[in-house]
Amino acid sequence: MASVYHVAGSTTDTTKPTDTKSSTDNAALDKQAFLQLLIAQLKNQDPMSPMDNSQFVAQLAQFSSLEQMGNMATAIDELKESMVTLNSQSLLTQGAAMIGKEVVGQITTDGKTEKITGTISSVKWSEGSLTLMIGDQALGMEDILEIREAGTADPVTE
Repeated sequence: MASVYHVAGSTTDTTKPTDTKSSTDNAALDKQAFLQLLIAQLKNQDPMSPMDNSQFVAQLAQFSSLEQMGNMATAIDELKESMVTLNSQSLLTQGAAMIGKEVVGQITTDGKTEKITGTISSVKWSEGSLTLMIGDQALGMEDILEIREAGTADPVTE
Protein backbone atom coordinates (compact mmCIF):
# COMPACT_ATOMS: atom_id res chain seq x y z
CA MET A 1 0.00 0.00 0.00
CA ALA A 2 1.26 3.49 -0.80
CA SER A 3 2.40 5.74 1.97
CA VAL A 4 1.45 9.38 1.89
CA TYR A 5 3.15 12.03 4.03
CA HIS A 6 1.70 15.44 4.87
CA VAL A 7 4.28 18.16 5.40
CA ALA A 8 3.27 21.78 6.05
CA GLY A 9 0.39 21.98 3.58
CA SER A 10 1.93 19.72 0.92
CA THR A 11 1.35 16.05 0.21
CA THR A 12 4.07 13.65 -0.89
CA ASP A 13 3.18 10.25 -2.31
CA THR A 14 5.97 7.69 -2.21
CA THR A 15 4.51 5.46 -4.90
CA LYS A 16 6.20 5.59 -8.27
CA PRO A 17 4.30 4.98 -11.49
CA THR A 18 5.44 1.93 -13.44
CA ASP A 19 5.07 3.75 -16.77
CA THR A 20 7.70 6.47 -17.04
CA LYS A 21 6.41 8.29 -20.14
CA SER A 22 7.37 11.90 -20.39
CA SER A 23 4.57 14.41 -19.95
CA THR A 24 5.69 15.98 -23.21
CA ASP A 25 4.75 12.79 -25.10
CA ASN A 26 1.05 13.51 -24.77
CA ALA A 27 -0.01 16.79 -23.18
CA ALA A 28 -3.70 15.85 -23.01
CA LEU A 29 -5.24 12.60 -21.85
CA ASP A 30 -6.82 10.63 -24.63
CA LYS A 31 -9.75 8.25 -24.25
CA GLN A 32 -7.45 5.23 -23.80
CA ALA A 33 -5.63 6.89 -20.88
CA PHE A 34 -8.96 7.88 -19.32
CA LEU A 35 -10.23 4.31 -19.58
CA GLN A 36 -7.00 2.96 -18.06
CA LEU A 37 -7.33 5.38 -15.13
CA LEU A 38 -10.94 4.31 -14.56
CA ILE A 39 -9.99 0.62 -14.62
CA ALA A 40 -7.09 1.22 -12.21
CA GLN A 41 -9.44 3.10 -9.90
CA LEU A 42 -11.92 0.21 -9.93
CA LYS A 43 -9.19 -2.41 -9.33
CA ASN A 44 -7.67 -0.50 -6.43
CA GLN A 45 -10.80 0.64 -4.62
CA ASP A 46 -11.34 -0.42 -1.02
CA PRO A 47 -13.86 -3.29 -0.99
CA MET A 48 -15.11 -2.12 2.40
CA SER A 49 -16.06 1.29 1.00
CA PRO A 50 -16.52 1.00 -2.77
CA MET A 51 -16.88 3.96 -5.10
CA ASP A 52 -20.18 5.76 -4.85
CA ASN A 53 -22.51 4.79 -7.74
CA SER A 54 -23.17 8.42 -8.64
CA GLN A 55 -19.42 9.05 -8.94
CA PHE A 56 -19.02 5.97 -11.11
CA VAL A 57 -21.89 7.04 -13.39
CA ALA A 58 -20.44 10.56 -13.60
CA GLN A 59 -17.06 9.17 -14.66
CA LEU A 60 -18.69 6.96 -17.28
CA ALA A 61 -20.57 9.99 -18.59
CA GLN A 62 -17.28 11.89 -18.80
CA PHE A 63 -15.75 8.99 -20.71
CA SER A 64 -18.68 8.96 -23.13
CA SER A 65 -18.41 12.72 -23.55
CA LEU A 66 -14.68 12.43 -24.22
CA GLU A 67 -15.34 9.76 -26.87
CA GLN A 68 -17.95 11.91 -28.62
CA MET A 69 -15.70 15.00 -28.59
CA GLY A 70 -12.94 12.95 -30.19
CA ASN A 71 -15.34 11.69 -32.87
CA MET A 72 -16.59 15.20 -33.52
CA ALA A 73 -13.05 16.58 -33.85
CA THR A 74 -12.23 13.85 -36.38
CA ALA A 75 -15.40 14.58 -38.35
CA ILE A 76 -14.66 18.32 -38.38
CA ASP A 77 -11.13 17.69 -39.65
CA GLU A 78 -12.51 15.50 -42.46
CA LEU A 79 -15.10 18.16 -43.32
CA LYS A 80 -12.41 20.84 -43.39
CA GLU A 81 -10.30 18.78 -45.80
CA SER A 82 -13.33 18.22 -48.05
CA MET A 83 -14.18 21.93 -48.05
CA VAL A 84 -10.61 22.90 -48.96
CA THR A 85 -10.66 20.42 -51.86
CA LEU A 86 -14.06 21.64 -53.07
CA ASN A 87 -12.96 25.28 -52.84
CA SER A 88 -9.83 24.53 -54.87
CA GLN A 89 -11.84 22.73 -57.53
CA SER A 90 -14.37 25.55 -57.66
CA LEU A 91 -11.67 28.19 -58.11
CA LEU A 92 -9.99 26.14 -60.83
CA THR A 93 -13.33 25.78 -62.66
CA GLN A 94 -13.94 29.52 -62.39
CA GLY A 95 -10.46 30.21 -63.71
CA ALA A 96 -10.89 27.77 -66.61
CA ALA A 97 -14.07 29.59 -67.62
CA MET A 98 -12.00 32.77 -67.89
CA ILE A 99 -9.57 31.40 -70.51
CA GLY A 100 -9.98 33.52 -73.64
CA LYS A 101 -11.56 36.42 -71.73
CA GLU A 102 -9.99 39.84 -71.65
CA VAL A 103 -9.23 41.13 -68.18
CA VAL A 104 -8.00 44.28 -66.58
CA GLY A 105 -5.98 43.74 -63.44
CA GLN A 106 -3.34 45.34 -61.35
CA ILE A 107 0.08 43.99 -60.49
CA THR A 108 2.31 45.38 -57.78
CA THR A 109 6.04 44.97 -58.27
CA ASP A 110 8.70 46.70 -56.20
CA GLY A 111 6.02 48.78 -54.45
CA LYS A 112 4.72 50.13 -57.76
CA THR A 113 1.21 49.23 -58.93
CA GLU A 114 0.45 49.06 -62.62
CA LYS A 115 -2.66 48.10 -64.56
CA ILE A 116 -2.42 45.40 -67.17
CA THR A 117 -4.90 44.40 -69.84
CA GLY A 118 -4.79 41.20 -71.81
CA THR A 119 -6.40 37.92 -72.71
CA ILE A 120 -6.09 35.03 -70.29
CA SER A 121 -4.14 32.27 -71.99
CA SER A 122 -3.96 29.75 -69.15
CA VAL A 123 -4.80 29.12 -65.53
CA LYS A 124 -2.64 27.36 -62.99
CA TRP A 125 -2.77 26.42 -59.34
CA SER A 126 0.29 27.86 -57.63
CA GLU A 127 1.17 27.96 -53.92
CA GLY A 128 -2.41 27.43 -52.78
CA SER A 129 -4.03 30.04 -55.00
CA LEU A 130 -5.26 30.37 -58.55
CA THR A 131 -3.04 32.26 -60.98
CA LEU A 132 -4.23 33.56 -64.34
CA MET A 133 -1.61 33.93 -67.03
CA ILE A 134 -1.73 36.90 -69.41
CA GLY A 135 1.18 36.24 -71.71
CA ASP A 136 4.10 35.78 -69.34
CA GLN A 137 2.53 37.84 -66.54
CA ALA A 138 0.79 36.14 -63.63
CA LEU A 139 -2.34 37.70 -62.19
CA GLY A 140 -4.11 36.54 -59.03
CA MET A 141 -7.90 36.26 -58.96
CA GLU A 142 -7.98 38.93 -56.26
CA ASP A 143 -6.14 41.36 -58.57
CA ILE A 144 -8.78 41.35 -61.33
CA LEU A 145 -10.58 44.66 -61.79
CA GLU A 146 -12.66 43.87 -64.89
CA ILE A 147 -13.57 40.87 -67.05
CA ARG A 148 -15.03 41.10 -70.55
CA GLU A 149 -15.30 39.18 -73.80
CA ALA A 150 -12.13 39.59 -75.84
CA GLY A 151 -12.30 42.54 -78.26
CA THR A 152 -15.65 43.98 -77.03
CA ALA A 153 -14.46 47.13 -75.31
CA ASP A 154 -11.70 49.71 -75.43
CA PRO A 155 -8.84 49.31 -73.00
CA VAL A 156 -9.35 51.02 -69.66
CA THR A 157 -7.90 54.51 -69.53
CA GLU A 158 -7.29 56.58 -66.46
